[in-house]
Amino acid sequence: MTNVFYLKYRPQKIIDLDLSSIRQQLTELLASEKLPHAFLFTGPKGTGKTSSARIVAKAINCLQRTKGQIEPCNRCSACKSIMEGQAMDLIEIDAASNRGIDDIRDLKQKIRLTPAVFKYKVYIIDEVHMLTTEAFNALLKTLEEPPSHAVFILCTTEPHKLPDTIVSRCLHFKFRRANKIEIIRSLKRVAKSEALKVEPAVLDLISQASDGSFRDAVKVLEQLSFKSKKITQKQALVLLGEGDEVEFLKFLAKRVAKPALSWLNDKLDNGADLKHLGASWLDLLRRSLLACKGLDQELPSGLPDFNEAELKQLLTLFSRAALESKTAVIPHLPYELAVIEWSSDKVKNDPPKADTFTCPQSLRSSAGRRGPAGKVQNEEPAVLPEPDKQESSASTPKLQEVQSKWNQILSLVRPQNHSVEALLKAARPTKLEGNTLMIEVFYPFHKSRLETERCRLLVEEAVEKTLAQKTRVCYVLSNKLKPVIKKKAQPLSIDPTEILSQAAEEIFNN
Repeated sequence: MTNVFYLKYRPQKIIDLDLSSIRQQLTELLASEKLPHAFLFTGPKGTGKTSSARIVAKAINCLQRTKGQIEPCNRCSACKSIMEGQAMDLIEIDAASNRGIDDIRDLKQKIRLTPAVFKYKVYIIDEVHMLTTEAFNALLKTLEEPPSHAVFILCTTEPHKLPDTIVSRCLHFKFRRANKIEIIRSLKRVAKSEALKVEPAVLDLISQASDGSFRDAVKVLEQLSFKSKKITQKQALVLLGEGDEVEFLKFLAKRVAKPALSWLNDKLDNGADLKHLGASWLDLLRRSLLACKGLDQELPSGLPDFNEAELKQLLTLFSRAALESKTAVIPHLPYELAVIEWSSDKVKNDPPKADTFTCPQSLRSSAGRRGPAGKVQNEEPAVLPEPDKQESSASTPKLQEVQSKWNQILSLVRPQNHSVEALLKAARPTKLEGNTLMIEVFYPFHKSRLETERCRLLVEEAVEKTLAQKTRVCYVLSNKLKPVIKKKAQPLSIDPTEILSQAAEEIFNN
């Protein structure tokens, strides 16, 4: 069975390394004939750390390499055994699954043995940051006084998790994310070997989508090659979901949720990568912000003209969504909530007035939204649904205090859990009896989510901080929702039930 591209075309010599800085550093090191006993390779995934470690192992054990020569020959028995994965004196350890002190003790016992075949016994420890504290302490002694025949190469994507005592005993090589030129160099080499005809625009698209990872870039090229030896820009756009992020930002510029949410869900239904989409939006917004500050940035044509405040707000919303998406039960929900929050009639930077209880964002009318021509309609937003008379008469000063400070409670919840804050925006406090606050919600899904212990404790803590009183919250499902509209000379032509339908559609994208 033929190897996948990223294994088949893994660099075998230093000159094959596409990361120019590492290529130069390793060349200078091997030319000096000064071999350290421990290397530390750190950097993002897919940048060539393990490949470089194997090249170093070949170079220092190559039987035909002479003084002053840098590259391994790849023909002698030592080089071939490493390339074929059969070298007895090259030990590769996955620290994620061999992370305990017993594993390191076993390594310490075996390291005393001289190499069976090679000049040096090489230990490559991948994801070394996964070792336990006890294992690091045991490894430290070996790094301090290693046998002359042993060489350690430690690889990790998270160097900040390594003890300083370990880092200080290694020669540190920092692998950075590959730039566009380096990614394209790697792709061209693979395309030439596979006799692929690739349009230049395809290479640009792949380099942007790979996030500086050679491995990810080659995997995308391989996937595109399944259908045909000729790879077009159109094929790449279909696979990567690229090319129309600008259209999504245009929807955001209009502050209309429905088309933006429809676009997002259509992309996801067609197999687009949510993580990649989010990264693309953030990259475009970031470059737009830098351009606003006078930095020279290459921006696509048709990009909406956001001002600096809007760009900062969008970057904050989507950065938070990208972070929350990693642990969300529904990964795209944080992005949908970000779109809905942004698409409310305006982004509020001013603190809410203490004597005003604003309507939940999702229940506001389309008044104040930007129309097709970009003009704001001069209509009053819907106010909070009027409670029953029985509830009004039962209101106490404390309940009125909760209602007047509802936005303050939301602001305390927001940094802890953006999703819970969004759900509370579509709810209302209706009764306060003793130390129990009753909150009315309008959707069963909202009720079940807010009643989970984690969410309940979060809300209770925010209420307690606001009221300076320990308060228990409970949720009830409303069976009526009657928005009351402030009438002006020109009454709204929108039916209240239509407003509710629109709110539900924005929240659930139905």
